[in-house]
Amino acid sequence: MAGCICTRGSGRAQPARCAVTQRDSQTLVVGWAGFSDDAVPEILHRASRWVSAEWDPAAAIAALRAGFPDEARLIAAGGGRLLRGSTFYEDFIKTLLTVNTSWSGTCRMNAALIAEPGGGAFPSPQAVIDYGEERLRQIAKLGFRSPTAVAATRRMLDDGAIDEAGHGYPDRLDYDYLTIHKGIGPYAAAHCRMLLHDFSRIPIDSVVVAHLRERHDTSPAEFIAARAECGAYLGLGYRLMRLREKFQVAQIDIGQASPTPSAY
Repeated sequence: MAGCICTRGSGRAQPARCAVTQRDSQTLVVGWAGFSDDAVPEILHRASRWVSAEWDPAAAIAALRAGFPDEARLIAAGGGRLLRGSTFYEDFIKTLLTVNTSWSGTCRMNAALIAEPGGGAFPSPQAVIDYGEERLRQIAKLGFRSPTAVAATRRMLDDGAIDEAGHGYPDRLDYDYLTIHKGIGPYAAAHCRMLLHDFSRIPIDSVVVAHLRERHDTSPAEFIAARAECGAYLGLGYRLMRLREKFQVAQIDIGQASPTPSAY
């Protein structure tokens, strides 16, 4: 995986590139170009955040063992870490851009933000504020999300919930605080909290409702009640279950099948 981080040279932000590759099951290699030596701690901090390297899975494994045994084994084997942006602010805005739109629409809006005002990398909070609601609406095509992007950014900065680089303070970004921002409902708040490693809620949207109805013949409320023992890790268990089901390959026991005559 790779990403761009903006550095400042002669007054203008310049994107430099950082890449992470997996050498083996226990080791990631971080490489970069276009940075000064002073930037190394920030590079490693962001790369660590991308792969949730600081997360300790022990409590999740214990909590999920009864309700989601397959998922608990996956975590114990080294899986289950969420891929995230460089900062909480990037995750927050990208979550906002998933609301009431298609995935292609989300990708298009993100690309527009990176091109302008980001200048090749995801924009800082102040860059979004300076760009302004009108240009977010008309040029980046964020539509009804534009006022939320500007107002929430300004409020989080003023409240000290994020810093000027977009790094968030989890204890100031609880679920109730996130939902006070107009345009941030239960789904978006739960999703942002999940990206802060708070797995106590399932971010419920139309896709989740359809998945539970079609695959498990149940509703979100019934699913949550049936797995109450998962406690603070219910959201992670559900997310990993969805991924496992998505990539599951049907297994056929050909050893028990009777031979079928072939015309060839």
